[in-house]
Amino acid sequence: MIRSDEIMDYKNVVSMINQSIKSKKTIEIYYPKTQNSPEGWREIEPFGIFDDTEDNAQIIKDNISPGHILKAYTIGDPYKALQSFIIGKIMKARKTNREFLISK
Repeated sequence: MIRSDEIMDYKNVVSMINQSIKSKKTIEIYYPKTQNSPEGWREIEPFGIFDDTEDNAQIIKDNISPGHILKAYTIGDPYKALQSFIIGKIMKARKTNREFLISK
């Protein structure tokens, strides 16, 4: 569990996501419990940051806010499905130095 004093500012999280996309290296994010997953670290391949979870969502490059949506592939997901994460709910991120594994 992440302590409140360890939570990263969302702008730092976004910076790490962008670095991950450019370098094609996975990152780990610490995300709260969801309907399908417990709270904890998830290794992901970030795909992009969007304004919505719908199929017609627009990709966002500037003025990213905590309410925008990160779409990413979760390493270990047997369905290799694109998943959505709310930027403002990502508590912490860290680099892995592992190359992207999931072909898109």
